[in-house]
Amino acid sequence: MRKEKVEIRDYRAPLQYGPAFKLDEYDKRLLHELDQNARSSLIELSKKVGLSPDAIRNRIQKMVENKVILAFTPIYNPPALGYPTINYVFISLYNPNEKQEKELIAFLQSHKNITYIASLIGKWDFILDIMAQNPGEFDKILKEIRQKFPDLIKDYEVYGVLQEYKYEEIGKLVHD
Repeated sequence: MRKEKVEIRDYRAPLQYGPAFKLDEYDKRLLHELDQNARSSLIELSKKVGLSPDAIRNRIQKMVENKVILAFTPIYNPPALGYPTINYVFISLYNPNEKQEKELIAFLQSHKNITYIASLIGKWDFILDIMAQNPGEFDKILKEIRQKFPDLIKDYEVYGVLQEYKYEEIGKLVHD
């Protein structure tokens, strides 16, 4: 038995707009099984979904090519990795020009402790997820951002994560 590999592309900017991919019932079952265990073999998936291993591989490849599936990646537990301080930081900016905004985004993307960045509509321009080993390290990270972009950051607000009650990948949206 040989294992087939499916190529996965860069997924650092996962939210990509475009036409919706049409999922049939087999695709939905396949996504459900991948949500349960993305490390399942093609043979295991084939038995659970009701298609041949080749059909499973082809469907996965098609969903990768159409950017329905962006990666097969583990889900980490930050406190177990030494990062128990998790904060969401909302940032509003003075009217940035395109160059300033690109510089800010590039800096945030390159920072190892910033694990999530999204632009928003409303009072806040960006949300960041910053993970740190302790509150002191978080304070240094936040100061570093503020000091690097003092004329760009108008305001910010921090929300610390105390307990996570639900973390789920979004595959559940398409299957029952």
